[in-house]
Amino acid sequence: MIDLINIRKTYDENEGPVFDGFNAHVERGEFILVTGKSGSGKSTLIRMLLKEVEPDSGSIVVDGRELSGIAKNQIPAYRRGIGVVFQDFRLFDDYTVYGNLEVVLSVTGGSMRDSEQRITSILKLMGVDRLHKRYPRELSGGEKQKVCMARALINSPLVLLADEPTGNLDPASSAEIFRLLEIAHRQGTTVIMATHDLATADRLKTTCRRIDLDLMPKSAKHFC
Repeated sequence: MIDLINIRKTYDENEGPVFDGFNAHVERGEFILVTGKSGSGKSTLIRMLLKEVEPDSGSIVVDGRELSGIAKNQIPAYRRGIGVVFQDFRLFDDYTVYGNLEVVLSVTGGSMRDSEQRITSILKLMGVDRLHKRYPRELSGGEKQKVCMARALINSPLVLLADEPTGNLDPASSAEIFRLLEIAHRQGTTVIMATHDLATADRLKTTCRRIDLDLMPKSAKHFC
């Protein structure tokens, strides 16, 4: 499903590489927890899979497609198959909850056929359908992240990437977001989540595989 092959990524040559000879394989339908302290490469890994950041060298293959071969104008189509949830929400402040999902369908090139039914259904699944007319500023942190989950899943992605999705949330809201991630996983979505919230993550009922970047050497990081 996903292969990262001999990946090297450096931001500052004086500080050394974030990844150097990094290899990974993720099976379709897995739930992966990527853990590690700040600077270990968690967010970089997520952003490379989203094609926001390019590796200096090496190869990334997602569902049989080599990411380096994707042209700039093809990135929106690629990202339709990749849902993503960020710690800082990244909602559009001037759009309602409903509008946030509608605009994502539009800008990613997704089909607008039956969009109202699709948006209503995913908001209901996330438990925020009653909030569809509200703006992000009117929502709690937990409610915002549920909307982000709905936005990430609106195109029925093969892969869901979550970068510290509970970083700004209280314990109860964090537990709820993990529950929603488990729902997505049970529906067949491959989930890759970068997190420091191990106390809550340890309570996941879904079978998952943990990758601790702190336990890997700076060079030749590898998991399979």
